[in-house]
Amino acid sequence: MILWTIQREAWYTELLQKGIIYGTRKHIRQDGEYGLFGYHWLMEKMKERIGPPPSPACYPVWAWYQHMDGKRRKPDLRRAGFLPRGAKGVRVEINKDDKDVLLSDFILWHFPFSYRSFIGQNEEESMAFEKMLEDRGLDTKRLEKLPKDIQDVIIKSWDKTLDMGFSDPYHTCPKESKSIQATFWTLSVDEIVRVDKFISR
Repeated sequence: MILWTIQREAWYTELLQKGIIYGTRKHIRQDGEYGLFGYHWLMEKMKERIGPPPSPACYPVWAWYQHMDGKRRKPDLRRAGFLPRGAKGVRVEINKDDKDVLLSDFILWHFPFSYRSFIGQNEEESMAFEKMLEDRGLDTKRLEKLPKDIQDVIIKSWDKTLDMGFSDPYHTCPKESKSIQATFWTLSVDEIVRVDKFISR
């Protein structure tokens, strides 16, 4: 599977020095009080689907399978926002074994990442679920304050993030039009196909 990861130049230097690199907590920008909740949910899915990490402290390495859509898979370095403006970065093209990679829908990823609510099969189901919470006087902004059975339903709905065939237009788009992320536990130098250095815009 061909993927592209965008990283700082220092990260790439570390990879070359060690021969292999692992995802770590230090590479994660935590957004908000529950910023790591989505990461831990995804990590559990990775354990289920691609196997356990090499160590308990290991976090995912992130890459793109499809940055914009099926016709624009490779991240375009002329675009801004990959890294802070002026930062030295690398776009590393890699070839990973399919069995070592978990794909996720970038749009839907924001549900677990931002600790958001239920992903229904369609707009009607999502709206009905939100109305049920409101009718019961439940806090729709704080997952941890909901009854355990409702939490379980919400968290289970996030599995749609990992289903590339899920394309309800209220929530996301068909696979050929999706932005698709890839996560895996490690990257070794022998998986590198090409490296392009750049200065972030």
